[in-house]
Amino acid sequence: MRIKFLLGLVPVLLMPLAGFCQDQPNPDQIYDKAYSLIDQQNYREAIEQLKLFIEEEKKTGDADQDKISGCLNDIGTCYHKLNDFQEAIHWYNQALAVDREMRSIENISTRYSNIGFAFRKLGIWDSALVYYKKALTIDIEIGDGASIAKTLNNLGTLYHQMAKYDSTIHYFQRSLEIKKNIGDSSGMAVTLNNIGMVYNAWQKYDKAIEYFHEALHLDTLLGYGQDFPKRLNNIGTSYHLKGDYNKAIEYFSKALLLSQESKNEDMVAKLNNNLGMIYLKKKDYVQASNYMNKALEIYRRSDQKADMATVLGNLAEISFTRGNYISSLDYLSRSTELAENYDLPELAKNNYLLFSDIYSSMGNYSEALKYYKKHIAIKDTLYSEAIHKQITDFEIKYESEKKDKEITLLKQKEVIQALTIKKQRILKNSLFGGIALSLILASVIFLSLNRRRRDNRIIAMEKAKTDRLLLNVLPASIASDLKEKGSTEPKLYENVTVCFTDMVGFTEKSSKLEPKILIEELNAIFTAFDNIIEKNGCERIKTIGDSYMSLCGLPEPNPNHAENMIRTAVEMVQYVEKRNLESSVEWQIRVGIHSGDVIAGVVGVKKYIYDVFGDTINTASRMETSSAPMRINVSESTYQLLKDKFKFEGRGEVQVKGKGVMRMYFIKV
Repeated sequence: MRIKFLLGLVPVLLMPLAGFCQDQPNPDQIYDKAYSLIDQQNYREAIEQLKLFIEEEKKTGDADQDKISGCLNDIGTCYHKLNDFQEAIHWYNQALAVDREMRSIENISTRYSNIGFAFRKLGIWDSALVYYKKALTIDIEIGDGASIAKTLNNLGTLYHQMAKYDSTIHYFQRSLEIKKNIGDSSGMAVTLNNIGMVYNAWQKYDKAIEYFHEALHLDTLLGYGQDFPKRLNNIGTSYHLKGDYNKAIEYFSKALLLSQESKNEDMVAKLNNNLGMIYLKKKDYVQASNYMNKALEIYRRSDQKADMATVLGNLAEISFTRGNYISSLDYLSRSTELAENYDLPELAKNNYLLFSDIYSSMGNYSEALKYYKKHIAIKDTLYSEAIHKQITDFEIKYESEKKDKEITLLKQKEVIQALTIKKQRILKNSLFGGIALSLILASVIFLSLNRRRRDNRIIAMEKAKTDRLLLNVLPASIASDLKEKGSTEPKLYENVTVCFTDMVGFTEKSSKLEPKILIEELNAIFTAFDNIIEKNGCERIKTIGDSYMSLCGLPEPNPNHAENMIRTAVEMVQYVEKRNLESSVEWQIRVGIHSGDVIAGVVGVKKYIYDVFGDTINTASRMETSSAPMRINVSESTYQLLKDKFKFEGRGEVQVKGKGVMRMYFIKV
């Protein structure tokens, strides 16, 4: 017997199994201790015990491969619980390898689902989609209705995150139908509620209310009273979004009463906040303040910082509307401090604007201007991120269309080969035509040979063209795998150096240059960069708008990966400097470099994209954003590899968003 984790919308409980550990522990004791630690949510120690169990089990003469697979999977899930999703994927893949050797189809489906969920948490949606669909194919093959419904639900949730609501509804409806057929009424209620949430996000509020009522009706039949407040709250939210405030108050009040009776503090706080928001919109400020303060007190007791910041901001707005500027500033200062400390940029942006309005109303125009500038600065940052995402989406679309053309060429090659084989078969059969046709046959052979030579030349030309196109977007070894096997497995590379290059002031210049000139500029610069990285034995991974990402050390290991990448970056900077002397359009670039481990592989099933993932990529990106124009900024790890080969200028410790304090160095060119 073995424990499996199948991750999805609903958390899976970890159940301990038979045991093991002590001075000379046997595998059963270690096994038991590992799952006891999991029950205690002590995931790091549980990981060590699971690894120890696997090691000891392999030493036995007859290792239980099924149990080993389950432990590898559960190590992945422990890392998942610790929010280390890259490490989780690594261990899920190890479990998957064992399951494939055992041909354990059911386990393979579980591993695919877990990998898909980890990729979804990382925001790598293409990869999540691939693994979820692999799991669905196996579930359908097995005929396991419950697993099919769960995987369909996972696919729906993924499309919901992607804001593709029509696809979300499609998969949720399929999941709902299967749950109905297998008699899973509880699961039906959950899915009906999920469909309602999608229609809310889609701004189809009447449809949302319809599905929430269906879920509530099923809960009533099943006697699930604990879910009533959630359903009533969802219905109230739909009426709120629809603008029917009286109906919203009716449902929120019912939900609040039930939550108070069941002493569900989280729901009580949420409903007090929701009622406060409704009364704020109705301009009943006394009631709004009353409900908001009740919510704030609960959030303070449970130390929920983000919710506290939001409610304090609402109270500040209420006080300002009532003309109580001092109280409003007090609430707003507390809200903004939390927003800045806990990375809540949207709330901080709104708070800065409210600060400006308050100080302006008080006649303190210098303070009003200061906060208005802060508001504009963070607004521009958020806007730039949105523009950057649009450019990224465009780039992905461009790369995908290019790969579609490659696939078309491959299909043309197959058609030509089929025609050639058909001609050869006809030629072979014609040899039995008899002596009477020998002269005609000789002529046919002569003509066929000529055609064959011509066809072979066409095939060779098409193959060379296809190979060139593939090598433009994929490393040679990866392209070879795809041609020979039709697929390639993700792989961990332990010694890689990653480089990000970004154009300084690109957004401003792009608004002034004609689109044609802008594209020509980027094409000329990136083409030169391509030549530089090829000369230095590096690989271009992708371009995203004005950002150029390259690395060294994969797919073939390179002991000089860091040195080659530095030389590449230096040549890039020198190229841009030289180009600025000759071109009418001047550019400056920022360069960031970091060395470490990455996971690399092809994502997508129809539109292949070779990409790399991992914390090393994120850190390299942070090195670039922390760099300066025409400077090369490197991390501590890259510096340690090259401190005896290059001259560096120490920058000390620099605060990095999402990373804390990091040591950085500029290359002295």
